[in-house]
Amino acid sequence: MDQDFIARLKAALEELGPELDKQNDAPRTALAGVGEDREHAARKFLNNDDQLQLRRSLRTLSDTELAGFFSAQARKQNQGIPVDYWMAAGGNSNSIAQAFEQNPQITRALDSTGSAPLIRQDLEPVIYEMFIRNFPAYERFPKEPANGLVHAYNRTTSFGGASFMGELGTVTDSVAVYERATTPITILATRRGVTIKAVAAVNAGGMAWNPEQMEMQAALRAISYTMQKTIFQGNSTVSTASGAGDDEEGAYDVYAFDGLRKLLKSNTLDVDPTLSTPEDMRSVFNDAVIQSIQSAGSPKIAYLDPTTKGQFDVQQDKNIRYSNEFVNVGVGVTTNVVNTANGPIPLFIVPGDAVGTYTHSQKTVSDVYFLDESVFSIPYLGSEGPTILDIPMGVGGQLTRQFIVFGMWGFAAKALQFSRKVRVVR
Repeated sequence: MDQDFIARLKAALEELGPELDKQNDAPRTALAGVGEDREHAARKFLNNDDQLQLRRSLRTLSDTELAGFFSAQARKQNQGIPVDYWMAAGGNSNSIAQAFEQNPQITRALDSTGSAPLIRQDLEPVIYEMFIRNFPAYERFPKEPANGLVHAYNRTTSFGGASFMGELGTVTDSVAVYERATTPITILATRRGVTIKAVAAVNAGGMAWNPEQMEMQAALRAISYTMQKTIFQGNSTVSTASGAGDDEEGAYDVYAFDGLRKLLKSNTLDVDPTLSTPEDMRSVFNDAVIQSIQSAGSPKIAYLDPTTKGQFDVQQDKNIRYSNEFVNVGVGVTTNVVNTANGPIPLFIVPGDAVGTYTHSQKTVSDVYFLDESVFSIPYLGSEGPTILDIPMGVGGQLTRQFIVFGMWGFAAKALQFSRKVRVVR
């Protein structure tokens, strides 16, 4: 193994390891304890500034170094917070407990006797960094603690008005108009583990890889893929939608939440670049931005899939309004921009089939989302990023060390008129 890599990894462990271990001194949930217990906990776990500094330090590591750092930290035994203590410390402990009870994988772990499963808070900053490298769009959306098992919020439909008045005039009354909206706080989880036989075989063979690390990295990739796909095309309310997700509502999943494809269905424009006289994509993109601005929105980003981005590139190669200047829009993501009425807007490519295609008017289409991200949020219970439940070997009578990687999230859209989507024919 490269000696420079080993030296960098050792330096990172020496610098950040003690700070990560502090995470396990007290539960780091939305509200940590009450009264004296809360004050005591606040002195022990890292505050928000410490968390941000820790994330900045982790961001400087390469993917390989981050994986090695994660492997070294995950090997530590008897690290973590007891699950009941972690749940009781939260501001909505009953909601966290109810959410746990809905997931059979976690329920079986909590019902086990013997060694207690532990919440590995020391791993959270590391897996958060790994998570957003797989799902960079996640970091762009604001996060907020959920107010229950179902997060309730006001969705603004009108902002009311305001009038000029004379020096001694009477102020004109006006009110905004809201509708009550909710998003379920879902549990997205996967259980991974390795047997004592597999660990012993790897060590005996002198192989330089960690089966536990590989499984947890795969688990994070699976969670980031599913969460990303649900944000862009989730559907938990239209039970008549196609199970394959080949209509505009998206594939129905009662345990998920509604995503952008369904939420912005009424705020949609269409463009067909496949006609014999192709419709201009940039023009329709600009129209979508203008409509958002006229509704008092300010879209700053466009999310689209790789194929649609390719269609746009081919059509606009000779268009001087299209800039080849690259900008950074997320962790490890740089892209070019398109000039619009709201200035240059980056075209953020979402990898894989997270945006996906569906059938509309007997044609295959894919969506481009022009978002004012300030009115969207990801409510969470527990921690804003993924969390690891460490189940010691021997729990349940099995010689397997298991990890449940999970997150408890919803998706709130507080002003739909600020954003638009464009259906692009393939």
